[in-house]
This record gives sequence, structure tokens and C-alpha cells, in this order.
Amino acid sequence: MAKSFCKLSPLWTVLSASIAVRYSSQLDSTIGSLRVMQYALSILMLAMGLTITPDDVSRAIKKPSIIISNVLLCFGMMPLLSVGIANVLRLSDDYKAGLVLLGCVSGGQASNLFALLAGGDVALSVACTLSTTLLGVVAIPLLVKYFLNCIVVVDGIGVLESVSSLVLLPLLIGLGVGKAMPSLVKRLESVFPLVGVLATLILVAGGASNSVATSSINATLASYLLPLLGGAVALLASHIEIGGTESMDDASRRTLVVETLSKSPTLAYVLAKKHFGQYAAAIPASGMVSLAVVGAAVASTWSMFDPIENTK
Repeated sequence: MAKSFCKLSPLWTVLSASIAVRYSSQLDSTIGSLRVMQYALSILMLAMGLTITPDDVSRAIKKPSIIISNVLLCFGMMPLLSVGIANVLRLSDDYKAGLVLLGCVSGGQASNLFALLAGGDVALSVACTLSTTLLGVVAIPLLVKYFLNCIVVVDGIGVLESVSSLVLLPLLIGLGVGKAMPSLVKRLESVFPLVGVLATLILVAGGASNSVATSSINATLASYLLPLLGGAVALLASHIEIGGTESMDDASRRTLVVETLSKSPTLAYVLAKKHFGQYAAAIPASGMVSLAVVGAAVASTWSMFDPIENTK
């Protein structure tokens, strides 16, 4: 039952977004509030922490080439892609600022859920997300200054505190519970993806309720093109072997793709609203929905096929 529900996550994502748009005035101060969205994010990370073990994390760290590839795609290819999309669609300065911010921010925590649903390497996904989150403290202001010719001041201490309380702490709690009570966690393991999907739906509804009235057709289109094209480029890049190195296994490939297409629209929304205004925040707000829809669709499609074992 829970597995079937999770496979239909794209449908639930669209429904939750539609309901949030329809009742935005009632939901933007409840589900769309910062407090509720923070709780939902923490619950999502706790569920992810319960699905991995310390051994999984150690194994993931032994794949530095994939983590480096993810960093390059996150802070190299995606910002360039966002600028290209903005120019092709001839977005206004406000919308362009929002899209570029979305392209420049670190990886989003929803990617960990998508990696789980897609049959990817969850521990590797967590390592990729954390690495871009921490590097983003330096990378985001530099990228935004370069592409938008202005300075966005990111509160490094504040970002680290948020990462600690909303991401690291629930992850560590999940890891600790899994180590202390492995038999209990084993019995409940089928429930954790369901909890993660429900938490993601709350985040999607919150973002949708906040995006009403400031978005346009081109802005919405841009918010979908960025993850779609970014994921496609990552998939192509994952098949490239450099200098005779061992080819990437299928689970890692799936992880790299969902990590690349899953940005952190919440961070982009806060930066856009603070430094560029409400209209610039429209695309990151729309991105809370579009990234979830695209990520859920990719993950659900891959979940129908077991990862291919690497025979090389």
C-alpha cells in the first residue's frame, strides 16, 4: 500500500499544488508558513536518516569522483543553464534574477527522497547534498555577483545553523535510532518513504500557496525547463568515462541525476525575496512545485526498474 502510494507521488504532488493554489489565501499562513515548512523539512530528513547506516555513509564518502562531479554540475552547469534559459525566454530582470538564483543555490534535501524512490544510493545522495550546501555559503554569492553583477550577502553562520538544525540533526537522530534499534527500523522501513513523500507534499503545497499572483507563463516554463534540461545533461555526463576510470554504477548514476535537477528552491526564495523583491521570488516559489514534480516523475519512473549491476 505504502509502496504504491509512493510510486504515484507525481500525481499527489500535482494535486497538492493544485489545492494549494486554489486555496492559497487560507494556506499561505498555515502550510505555507516558515515554521510548518521547517518542520516538514526536518521530518523529511529524519525519514532519510532512518534509511541509511554509518556504513552506508562511509561507503558513499569513498566515491569522491561522483561528489566532485555533482559539485561541478550544481555550481557550474546549472547556473550557466539558468542564464541560457532566461535569455532564450527573454525573461524580465526580476524573473531572470529569480531563475539565476535558483540555478546557483545548493542541492535540495528532497533529492534524498527522490534517490530513495529511484533506487539510487541514499547515503551518496546525502553526501552530495551536504557538500553543496556547505560549499554554497561561498559559491552562491560569487556566482550571483558574476551572473547578475550584484552582491548577495549570504549569512554563512545562519546557513550553517539552519543546516545543523534542519538537516544534520534529524539525519544524525535517524542514524542513531537505526544503530540503536536496527530490528525495529527494519520492520518499519517500508513506512519511511511514505513519511518522506507526505513531508514533501507539505513543502510543495507551501511553495504553491506562496507563488500565486506573481508568476507568469514564461516564469513557470522556466522553472520546469531548468530541472528537466539539467537532469538530461547530468544523465549524459554520467556516461562519460575519463582516463579509463571505472564506469559509474546505475544506482550512482540515478543519484547524480536527481541531485543535479533537485535544487533548494526554499533558499532561492528567501534570497530572492530579501534582495530582489517579490517578483524575483516568483520563480523560486514556482520551483518548489516544478522541482518536486520533475523529481518525483523521474524517481517514480526509475522505481519501476531495478538498478543495473555494473559488470565492468
